[in-house]
Amino acid sequence: MKFDCLKVSGKLDFVHVVQPMKGGYKTTISIDGVKIPNVQLTSKFYEELDAGENVTLYGLFKNSSKKEKNDGVLYGLKKASGERMFATHFRFVVPMMLTVYAALAFCLVFVLGWMASTVPVVWLYGKEDINGFIYHTTVFALVEACLAAGFFLWRAWLMVSVTNDPESWNVMSPAALSTRFSKFHK
Repeated sequence: MKFDCLKVSGKLDFVHVVQPMKGGYKTTISIDGVKIPNVQLTSKFYEELDAGENVTLYGLFKNSSKKEKNDGVLYGLKKASGERMFATHFRFVVPMMLTVYAALAFCLVFVLGWMASTVPVVWLYGKEDINGFIYHTTVFALVEACLAAGFFLWRAWLMVSVTNDPESWNVMSPAALSTRFSKFHK
């Protein structure tokens, strides 16, 4: 789940729809003659982008070493006129989904962790005291479940915090961003 929040500016050449998706499109965007493939954007953004216009795009882009797996999501755009638009629903929907995943991970890891923790608890504390055995096993499972849920909650908080101020995102040239993607997709 490694991604970078980036601003890319330049003259928009075209937006080519590769695949329609629910609520938007998977596209290839060309800025300053450089193609940036696998960019997901909402229908509203697609309608607002006009060829030949200078724009600044705000996006969340994966940075994987496997170039064919990299993609991006357009979070916002700024036109030459100064008009700014953001897909603010991403700011809250993604963290809410991650919170649900955190609850599921907590429940699953607690149950599986309780069963898996029996062996280390017997090894560390012995099995003579059944009440102590149940208590220690439950504590181990609770810690494991909290760590699993904490990971998802941390990622949810990261999403909220990075989308708070898009103007502070790093600036990258279209050519540098394009090198992250496989030539196959261009």
